[in-house]
Amino acid sequence: MNHTPQIKKAIQFAARKHHGQFRKETEPLPCITHLFSVALLVAEDGADDNVVTAALLHDTIEDTPTTREEIVAAFNERVAELVESVSEVKEAGGEILDWKGRKTHYLAHLEDASDDALLIALADKVDNVESWNETFEKEGATFLQHWKRPQEEYLWFYGEALRIAQARLPEHLLTKRYAEAYQIFARSLGSR
Repeated sequence: MNHTPQIKKAIQFAARKHHGQFRKETEPLPCITHLFSVALLVAEDGADDNVVTAALLHDTIEDTPTTREEIVAAFNERVAELVESVSEVKEAGGEILDWKGRKTHYLAHLEDASDDALLIALADKVDNVESWNETFEKEGATFLQHWKRPQEEYLWFYGEALRIAQARLPEHLLTKRYAEAYQIFARSLGSR
């Protein structure tokens, strides 16, 4: 990842916005570690500064009070568009969405999102599932106690995200890496 002024600004922006937040379903690490991992995955793929910046900021709209307008003002329209493309919405059509509704809406949007947005989403899923696999390896099934939803729902959501990635970017290295991580994840959950 190039350490350009925009990337440096994005690191600082993300660190401020996610200050005090920790990953929920893995060992207690600051959220920023996940954001760095996602950004590194897309940077390793050769993404430009706007895509790497959006990867660093991919959870800001979803998990902080940050608005799209703030991202446009601090960075640019392209970064805001990418962040918005990979953010879950809490309501649609004037209706507040439950967990399944948010995930279904997200997956439908991912079907038509730009390739850059899909790569950010893919990197996000790779890091999440690989982190879960590492935690499962260390803690066994006890780590599932941190989950708020039944494991079948996580398998469904992450399986659908994989289906979309395999349909749209079947030969991409991140798709293949995600498929491997997901298989380990599904086997681990199935062994319970």
